[in-house]
Amino acid sequence: MKTALDHILRHNTWANGALLDFCSALDPARLDEQAPGTYGTLYGTLQHLVGGEQWYVWLITGELHGERIRRDERHKLDELAAIAAATGARVLVIAASDDPDRQIPVGADHSTVGTVLAQLVHHGNEHRTQATTILGANGIEPPEISAWAYGRAVGISDHD
Repeated sequence: MKTALDHILRHNTWANGALLDFCSALDPARLDEQAPGTYGTLYGTLQHLVGGEQWYVWLITGELHGERIRRDERHKLDELAAIAAATGARVLVIAASDDPDRQIPVGADHSTVGTVLAQLVHHGNEHRTQATTILGANGIEPPEISAWAYGRAVGISDHD
């Protein structure tokens, strides 16, 4: 049975994939564009987004999906897309089977599974917004990646 959280996490994964797919069709030089007030370049933002989700899953499970994303290495967009899909699938399993109140170490501190999942969604929304801002500021109409667009894409909503 799907829950509301399931749809939230599915939207997060779908939106990451849609954005990465859109950006993979751009002239590669466009990936180096940026806009004031955002994380950095479009590429840097995408890599940070996927690397963050990879790290959140590792915090919860100790599992690394794909090659570890490092800031000082430029990964191909198709590699980032594969990692995003794998971490997105794993997050659904975590949400369905893990105790959201389970304490996990985060460096010298601790948090809970539920808090890390909430941060994963927040982080994704924040950096996808920055990526679409970079696109728009540089004259590129960004893809629609809202929850409404997700609902239409997967056939569960017809709202515009």
